[in-house]
Amino acid sequence: MGVTGREVKAAFAKFGTNSWGVAASVTKGIYLSADGGARFAPQRVNDEAFGQTFYGRGDFGDTAPQDITLTTRDRYADHQYVLEALAMGSPAAVTISSSASGQTTSWKHVIDLAASADGLGATFAFDKVQFVDEITAAKIYGFNKTVGDSGVMETTFRVMGNRMTDISSVNVAATVAGANYPGLDNRVFRKQGTYRMNIQSAGSLTATNAIALEGITFEFERPQDAPNVTGQDYIAEPGDNGFPTMRLTITYPRMNTVSANSLYAALRNDTAFKADLTFEGSYINSTDRYTEKIEFPALELDTDGFTANVSGADQVKPQAIFLAKAAATSPTGMAFVNPFRLTRITTQSLVAF
Repeated sequence: MGVTGREVKAAFAKFGTNSWGVAASVTKGIYLSADGGARFAPQRVNDEAFGQTFYGRGDFGDTAPQDITLTTRDRYADHQYVLEALAMGSPAAVTISSSASGQTTSWKHVIDLAASADGLGATFAFDKVQFVDEITAAKIYGFNKTVGDSGVMETTFRVMGNRMTDISSVNVAATVAGANYPGLDNRVFRKQGTYRMNIQSAGSLTATNAIALEGITFEFERPQDAPNVTGQDYIAEPGDNGFPTMRLTITYPRMNTVSANSLYAALRNDTAFKADLTFEGSYINSTDRYTEKIEFPALELDTDGFTANVSGADQVKPQAIFLAKAAATSPTGMAFVNPFRLTRITTQSLVAF
């Protein structure tokens, strides 16, 4: 019988800073929906010179980089915060959020954007039973968060890897099996989310600023190059190759004053907004719940980003696309100016790196 997907295990670990191409021993298990099509991809060079009736023997030249997406269910207590931190580049020291005698301590992880994520990356290993595939070095150059089936939130990581090998001496089946795998539960759901937005110059966001949304998609990407260099057949570490882009796409359940007049007026007047998107799970202690929060100090309504299409007798469900930008000054209630910040409250106390 052949190998099935249910038998495959995946794990990763951050490799040493500025150690591109040097595999780390994987320690953190992750539940992926698929391997993103990762495969060993040497590029064969055939000779099209005159005087040949058919191609003769070819040679391997450069190895194509692994430019893949890895999708997983969003969880409050998963290891994916490490991958988020590798993409964003600047995790703060973990602090105690709430601690009381006889209760579980909750910890706050705040991840901010660095100007670049140079020198940062991870090794991935996939145990496919018959062999173990390893991406020795990979850059996490962005991620998406969106609503999946039955309202569960999904995170898709954008990964640029150097090459695949199935003969690694660092990561073997026992290494992948020995990684720490979190619980399968504690998923993040749309029903647990609250989206708040008001004008950037207004006061702090409050419960009165909450807006019901049907669809939510957040996209973050750092454009990368993929340079092949002398002395090796795989790419050197990818570097930022353009301005990072951050886009928030929201779909309203039906047109109302907030999603019609207000957005038309905002587009006419080039109004800047601030917003946050917060998901809260079960209680960790009497004070804190598992939390995932994304804050945006400066949102612009995209010029092509407001549509209110009508199809037959269907309800009009407007869609708006907001671009997250750097704020000139930190707005009330948000003590930072970078385009977004990610905060997690969980029971894990380990810093991302």
